Amino acid sequence: NNNNNNNNNKDDDDDKTTTTTTTPAAAAFSRVPSNFVSYRPVCRDDVDVIADIESNSYPEDEMASKDTLQYRCDRAPEMFLVATEGNEDEIIGYACGTCVNENETLTAETMGKSHDPNGTILCIHSVVVKASKRRRGQGAKLLRAYLVYLKALNNDRKRENKSALKSCRLLCKKHLIPFYCDIGGFTLLGESDVTHGKDPWFDCEYAF
Repeated sequence: NNNNNNNNNKDDDDDKTTTTTTTPAAAAFSRVPSNFVSYRPVCRDDVDVIADIESNSYPEDEMASKDTLQYRCDRAPEMFLVATEGNEDEIIGYACGTCVNENETLTAETMGKSHDPNGTILCIHSVVVKASKRRRGQGAKLLRAYLVYLKALNNDRKRENKSALKSCRLLCKKHLIPFYCDIGGFTLLGESDVTHGKDPWFDCEYAF
């Protein structure tokens, strides 16, 4: 019966002209403000831009290669959050990590190209903002957004009876300890045994 009714009305529908009117108020909010920052999961197409930001943010002996970033995008996309700005979805930063078993410690290997989907410790590799977008508080916002995102992800895992994250761990330089501990709520565990680059690294933890 429904199909018959649709056919009977077809000619009448064809004679109608539909006009969509956009009010000035609607037009004013049809675009995202140019400096508005939002967050979304990573896409494979993002890796070229992310690799460029990475290479311009770390010394050569500390930065992740494009292959490593691609690995993290492919193997641990749920742990990879991208910050975008404005209506053009410009990538201005990202935070990413991979998981390890709770019995593992932070080493050059666990902080590199590896990921255990059932791991309960998240090793955060990068919290990076594009150079031209720094000094605006975007790093702090990205870090907080990433932690909120991970908490929400953890709640979903618990509801689905999956292994939940117990904590986040990261290695940072001495000058970044206040950023992670004062702004992010991490706890400083002490100097790390990891040697990567010329400066010492410090181990920090955020418990869920």
